[in-house]
This record gives sequence, C-alpha cells and structure tokens, in this order.
Amino acid sequence: MDELLHHNINQLFISISEGNESAFNTLFRQSVPVLYPFIFRLVKQAAAAEEVIQSSFLRIWLSRDKLAGITHAKAWLYKVVANECYTYLRKEARELQLRSDAWPGEEADNSLAAELSLNETQRLITQAVSKLPPQRRRIFIMSRQQGLSIPEIAESLGLSSNSVKNTLVLALRDIREHLARHGQFIPVLVILFCLNSQAAHTTMML
Repeated sequence: MDELLHHNINQLFISISEGNESAFNTLFRQSVPVLYPFIFRLVKQAAAAEEVIQSSFLRIWLSRDKLAGITHAKAWLYKVVANECYTYLRKEARELQLRSDAWPGEEADNSLAAELSLNETQRLITQAVSKLPPQRRRIFIMSRQQGLSIPEIAESLGLSSNSVKNTLVLALRDIREHLARHGQFIPVLVILFCLNSQAAHTTMML
C-alpha cells in the first residue's frame, strides 16, 4: 500500500478517532484503489467487492474510538477487509446451505458484533429516510436510489435545479440529525454507503 505513504496513515487514524470526517474521506480515497484488487481476488464479483468496501468502511468509522491505539495501520486495514470478505463469503455459503468449519470463535464473535452495528446503522438511516417530508423523500430517493441527476429530477418534477439541490442538502441534514438523536454521528460518505446497500428496500417507500 505504498500509494498511501504520502499520507501518514497513523495520523489519519488519530484524526478519524477524533471524529474528523475529512481524514476519513482521505483514507477512503487513498486506500480503496489499493484494497479493491485484494478484495476482488477473494470475493470474485464486482458487486460483492463493493458490498465489502461499504461494510468495511462503515465498520472502520464505527470503530473509530480504537484507531488511535493501532500501531500497524496498513495491516489493520487489510485485516478489516479480509474479515468482511470472509463474512460475505460465509453469508453466501449459508444461503446455499453450506457450512464452514474453519471460523475461529473470536473472529466469529467480532464479526457478529460488527454485523449488528452495521444493521442498526442501516435501520436508523432507512427510518430517517422514511420520516422525511414526502417531497423531500421523493427527491432524495430519485437521486440516491434511482440514480437520476439533478437536472433530470428537476425536469421530472417541474422544479428548478437549485431547488432540487437544496432539497437534497436538507434531506442529508435531516438524516444526520436523526442519527445524532440516536447517538450515531456518521459522516455523509458512510450514510451514502448505507443508502446504496439499502436501495431496494428504501425505494419501496416511494
């Protein structure tokens, strides 16, 4: 992961542990291009690799209070994504009614705890989207889940592009405030991860 050497990863970890979203975004931008080939070799599918990236970086953010004490940051990042890859593969195996006999108990416990945290965060985000005012929710879902551009949404709803843009900003603000009221202070990047992974469920609320 030499591409990361121009950023001090340990310093990024310290900043992230203090809640610095800019540091988190920097870590994401710098590390994903390096980690993606490693992930893809394990899960073999692009969609699966994207899911692992989402869950890995959400897990990193949710574990941010531990980051300042990590001395081998690069190795830790690889361990996180490897664990998420194995979690994904194990989930796929369960769905095919297969069993894995080589899953250490401690790793399984850690994986279960991480999965519960991810599920709770996703549940709260889905709940927040459902509580948006109808027009705000509609515009937000058209953007995030249907993949429409701001001009396309504006044309479809007979609104100005600025109005659509401002509505999206307000929607993200409402979602973050809902999370904060439940004790979760999540960066926009992580919120968008969760929204992407919950796309099919959330679209049903239109």
